[in-house]
Amino acid sequence: MHKFFVIGSGSWGLTLSKILSENKHKVLVFVRSEEKLKKLEIERYEKGIEIPKDIEFTIDIDEIKDYDFVIIAVPSFAFKETLKKLINYKDKKFLIATKGLTEDLKFKSVLFEEIMGNRNFALISGPNIAIELAQRKPGATVIASYDQKISKLFQEAFFNDYFRPYIWDDVIGVEIGGSLKNIYAIASGIIDALNLGLNAKSSLLTRAIVEMTRFGVYFGARRITFMGLSGMGDLITTAFSEHSRNHFVGYKLGLGYNLDEIKKELEKKDMVAEGINTTIFCYEISKKNNIDMPIVKVIKKILLNEISVKEGIKLLMKRPLKREFD
Repeated sequence: MHKFFVIGSGSWGLTLSKILSENKHKVLVFVRSEEKLKKLEIERYEKGIEIPKDIEFTIDIDEIKDYDFVIIAVPSFAFKETLKKLINYKDKKFLIATKGLTEDLKFKSVLFEEIMGNRNFALISGPNIAIELAQRKPGATVIASYDQKISKLFQEAFFNDYFRPYIWDDVIGVEIGGSLKNIYAIASGIIDALNLGLNAKSSLLTRAIVEMTRFGVYFGARRITFMGLSGMGDLITTAFSEHSRNHFVGYKLGLGYNLDEIKKELEKKDMVAEGINTTIFCYEISKKNNIDMPIVKVIKKILLNEISVKEGIKLLMKRPLKREFD
């Protein structure tokens, strides 16, 4: 049995905690407010997830000192600040479960190294809708690290009869796949709202893989990674799932809602759609490095109300003709 300190009490953090608890590990979840802590302790239920009685909660982040391993499952906008609070515990082993690009326009793995001064971490990504795993529906994931001992440790901790983790060493590739898929989930939601059909959606997702791979290879990732669980796998899930927050954003855009209206609706549900900021940040990175990302560019313009949904579709369809794999 290992001891895990989980930072993040959203659906993903609680689902990972649930899996670990069911696997007979000790789990303490850090909660940002006493109000939410009491709610979780009394109700043992959050966003459709039943919380095992063995999981404990705290608002004292320094209780981390008594735990072997740390899981970071906060929204991407809180990732940097979370790391700064953990600097005194940098020698512990970390699992980054946050998906999305940060406003520093840096990858989370790079920020971790800069702030912590080491590579004591792994990343987890894949087709992992939290509520499905919380209901013990079968799924797989990939855990990537520069140190196979770290990835192997987390792999073994999470493995059970409904959750199958693989390990991989392409950290940047796994991180990029898990982040950029949210952009294309927004695009998929638009297609579904407009009832444009499966031809349109399949075409979008296929070109999304090409675009995602192009971006990843520029930063040193391997092409094969984007054919795996954190690339194609995660993309398919978020593009089709009724539970996907990013698909929800796209669907609302397709129905004519503006971004402010969509954000307010997400806030009421205490939800964050990582794809919104990730689209903007990815666009800035691709523009700075001259990486061709036509889908990202169009989704960014739609989000910021620079063009309409119909204008965006037309821009993509009317691009100059080319060979498929150039």
